[in-house]
Amino acid sequence: MNLSILDELRPIAEELQRHMSPDVLEHLAKDKGFVQRKSKYQAKELVALCVWLSQQVASTSLTKLCSYLEVATGVLISPEGLNQRFNTSAVQFLEQVLANLLTQRIYSTKEIIHQYSTTFKHIRILDSTTFQLPDTFSSHYQGSGGSSHTAGVKIQLEYDLLSGKFLHVYVGEGRENDKTFGSTTLQTIRSKDLYIRDLGYFDLHDLQGIHDKGAYYISRLKLNSRIYRKNEKPEYFQNGTVKKGTLYIQLDMEELMNQLSPGQTMEISEAYIGQYQKLPSRVIIHRLTKEQTEKRLKEQAKKEKKKGIIYKERSKRLSGINVYITNLSVDNVPTEHIHDLYSLRWQIEILFKTWKSFFQIDKCKEVKKERLECHLYGQLISILLCSSTMFKMRQLLLNKRKKELSEYKSIYMIKNYYLLFYEGIQKGTDELLKVLLRLFYLLEKNGRKSHRYEKKTVFDILGVVYDYTRSKNHKVA
Repeated sequence: MNLSILDELRPIAEELQRHMSPDVLEHLAKDKGFVQRKSKYQAKELVALCVWLSQQVASTSLTKLCSYLEVATGVLISPEGLNQRFNTSAVQFLEQVLANLLTQRIYSTKEIIHQYSTTFKHIRILDSTTFQLPDTFSSHYQGSGGSSHTAGVKIQLEYDLLSGKFLHVYVGEGRENDKTFGSTTLQTIRSKDLYIRDLGYFDLHDLQGIHDKGAYYISRLKLNSRIYRKNEKPEYFQNGTVKKGTLYIQLDMEELMNQLSPGQTMEISEAYIGQYQKLPSRVIIHRLTKEQTEKRLKEQAKKEKKKGIIYKERSKRLSGINVYITNLSVDNVPTEHIHDLYSLRWQIEILFKTWKSFFQIDKCKEVKKERLECHLYGQLISILLCSSTMFKMRQLLLNKRKKELSEYKSIYMIKNYYLLFYEGIQKGTDELLKVLLRLFYLLEKNGRKSHRYEKKTVFDILGVVYDYTRSKNHKVA
């Protein structure tokens, strides 16, 4: 038995016990009013059903849920009795469990050393995922379609790509605005953080706020934004004061695009963004290939048909370029690396894909609101624990074996261990440690990243040397 690996895994087992043991859950449940009297169905049974047993409590019948619960825990309860226990107190309890996990440094990991380590310490990625609900939920969770009769949920997530720590998680209505939420997360800006966000969160004031706190950003530029250069020969009034309207010269986006060949990139190093704000920024313009442009135009056509959006002709012409803005200096990050760093944002899309394919967080029938919310918060707890375990295992595999773990593969493998996790927690830390060691060996054997494809991985983009044979043969971005 590898004592070094066991030593690394012990903090995971201890953290799981600290937050998810029956005694801890029971104490918290009493504080939230979920447990008021002695009953067979206690806090650990609610958590077992909503977190560990991989059950979708908002879409599985009550009879089946009762059956699964009895098999796993020995607790016998009637369908109506179970339905009554999906109540406001249960929701508040699960919400608090999630909040407690978010405020703790779950499975704190050592820093991953990469080629930009001296420039930024964290990579903060923010995005949201939405899904529809039955229309009966429209009074509580209004959808984004514009009709008051549609229902939907939007979950916002900001996390650190390097450590896997969830920084912000918020459950709201499908119609809620991304940009508004994005601004609220800036209260936790730290120097040398790197923010990567998509166009839904684009806000020049937010980008200025990030810069003012000594942090960094990479963002796509909205194509209706104006780009300026300082005018070296502004005009003056007779009294010697400068004419403000001549201080800057607006650049023509289409003209810039036409200067580039397909696949070519150019940079405007001293640019200013916004008609009124004039945010100083580097601007990187990349011309897409013919195939990429055609694909984007097809996607726009689908949106026009599905959502009733009408793109202006200028926007369609400018579909042939990607425009990025950043306050990272060219000395820290060369022009040709900006696109690769921005592409790290797609990692959150992989996470969201697992939320729906493995955890089925989007599955819901016409049930009562409290049962839906128990499902949502239960699955978010499950996702957080799975993700935290995955990132710790990724770090361990990097340090011990110099290999890169596949996030997608490892998440479903970890989830398959959930019943063993649950049983281990009931027995104690040492038993849980044995389960984690089994899991590590499984991930080592079958969870590594496949390198059959030419697409760069996260470690490739960041310049992390993790597999010496691969690093010699692969050109790191």
